[in-house]
Amino acid sequence: MSLKRNLGLDILSEKYAYATDETTGYTSARKIPDNWVATSCGYCSVGCGMFVGVKDGRAVAVRGNPAHPVNSGTLCPKGLAEHYTLEAPDRVKYPLLRKNGKFTRISWNEALDAMAENFLAVQAKHGPEALGVISTGQLVTEEFYTLGKLVQLGFGTSNYDGNTTLCMSTAVSGYKRSFGSDGPPGAYEDLQKADVVFLIGANIAENHPILCQHLEANPRKTLIVADPRVTKTAMISDVFLPLKPRSDIALINGMIHVLIQAGMIDRDYIAHHTTGFEELAQAVRKYTPRYVSEITGLEEELILKVAFLYGNAKAAFIGWTMGVNHSTKGTETVNAINNLALITGNIGRDGASPFSITGQCNAMGTRESGFASSLPGYRKFENADDRRELAHLWGIPQERIPAADWPIPTLSRPRLRKRFARSG
Repeated sequence: MSLKRNLGLDILSEKYAYATDETTGYTSARKIPDNWVATSCGYCSVGCGMFVGVKDGRAVAVRGNPAHPVNSGTLCPKGLAEHYTLEAPDRVKYPLLRKNGKFTRISWNEALDAMAENFLAVQAKHGPEALGVISTGQLVTEEFYTLGKLVQLGFGTSNYDGNTTLCMSTAVSGYKRSFGSDGPPGAYEDLQKADVVFLIGANIAENHPILCQHLEANPRKTLIVADPRVTKTAMISDVFLPLKPRSDIALINGMIHVLIQAGMIDRDYIAHHTTGFEELAQAVRKYTPRYVSEITGLEEELILKVAFLYGNAKAAFIGWTMGVNHSTKGTETVNAINNLALITGNIGRDGASPFSITGQCNAMGTRESGFASSLPGYRKFENADDRRELAHLWGIPQERIPAADWPIPTLSRPRLRKRFARSG
């Protein structure tokens, strides 16, 4: 620090100077960019549109994209600070190779050669399946598609995974169990069109704050929140269900029981679009309000109130996040949520959907096109026609596309151990 600074004569006027930007108005002169670059936020799964301000080749500011349908120009605190991550002091900017116990910067060509050499050596010694690749939920969709082809068709290994099971496995399996595909049958716009919004294990006010804009744009809705904690989302709810941990399934099955007993189900939809209703009705027979109250800790009257609110809704939306997906019975909970939507016909209409809200910014990209839980375009590994179609599109023998030899949702621990034993 200089003497002038110590004496208070240097007030860093240049560093803290302000100026007027034609887009953002009166702001720090250092944050007025040369140009704005359109992109999307890389934090949570909401996918807000934004502009990054670039000055002298560096990101210096961000602002929301007012034309983007998801956030209409608004950003949460994470999005407003996104440009700082590009200049983080511990950000890895170059390939590093451990030499003599220390990481050393190397060129990209050297890095790619080292990776290829070691991958090939491992596979030559132990077989193609000895190589495994773990992806993420933060690549763009085209990169997921390319990475999946590289791993499954190039490296020739089926040991590939990413956000599909590291984070979203229960949502994937629950959707597949209910619908045969893991594409969420809804959209953010449904939050604005539903007359009942039921959030379970989802604290969107803190984790997906921009989604609250969609709720605020719907003054007609009744917001129900089920969570063991009094979250910020619970604080803005119309009905709060402080249920005990691990009692989600009992609550949902109890609602199904009440609606069946009250005749508040869509029998026409059930007859034309579902199977297994009689088995479901038998399975939830014991979930009376009294029984559910003992498990959840909720008053019987509250359970009945919520069931009737959902059953009387013209369009009911159920949303959940990691409170469901990361529970010990996540797949079963997702399956139960889907059952509730199906018996009331709350699916496939504006505002009506069982909707899994993901965590990472492109968690759906790896599921839609990444060769992890499915083949690109929601095609199935176990479907010969799907494999044949892709083989034709890519001009390769069908045998090069791996075929699943079991249904993913029903994998048991012993079968997993056997699979890994075969792979090793």
